[in-house]
Amino acid sequence: EAEEIRRRMAADIAHELRTPVSVIRTQLEAMLEGVYPLDAEHVAVAYDQALHLARLVDDLRTLTLAETGRLHLNMMRLRPPDVVSRAVAGFELLTQDAGIKLNVRVEPGLPEINGDPDRLQQVFANLLSNALRHTSQGGEITIEAEHGNGTVRFSVTNTGEPLKPEHVARVFDRFWRADEARRRDRGGAGLGLAITRQLIKLHGGKIWVETGEDRTSFIFELPNAGDSPSA
Repeated sequence: EAEEIRRRMAADIAHELRTPVSVIRTQLEAMLEGVYPLDAEHVAVAYDQALHLARLVDDLRTLTLAETGRLHLNMMRLRPPDVVSRAVAGFELLTQDAGIKLNVRVEPGLPEINGDPDRLQQVFANLLSNALRHTSQGGEITIEAEHGNGTVRFSVTNTGEPLKPEHVARVFDRFWRADEARRRDRGGAGLGLAITRQLIKLHGGKIWVETGEDRTSFIFELPNAGDSPSA
């Protein structure tokens, strides 16, 4: 089983790397052979693919380090309202431009948590980017923080067609994307949620998905400060 997983992962990585490499090669060959002019417009296509390739390699490295427990976390005591506020600040303009309402609900009196502020922002960025891709104009995205059982519970909920039951079971798998999100411009490389799950695990927490008739919620819990693992 482990060997089959390794082979499938290698095939997935090769598939994801093949597209940007092919585009870069084709674009450069066309310019060298005079098919395309050597101008900013055509160089920009190759440059964009090079950026995508670099992001993919960085994501793979982050995921590998996280899965093997070798990703360093800069742990400190954090106030949940501050964590949420920082996450919201980076997406307010994006939701406004997309015509999507952004709701924020933070329960008062939440205890502090231990966490790496930058890695937790990466978690929220992945979840909010995912919600933004799957919320139509006029829809809503809601970020919540509330008391759990010895934890603080965070959630990111978006309106729209919910995940299918068979998709819920695979949504955190590396390189997996729902059929309707297979296109790279909508579905990304399929690593964001896999990284998110590993980052939450490294913080001593857990993450899961809940779906309703017209909404999908990604929910994660982190231990209250004093119960969390230290870096």
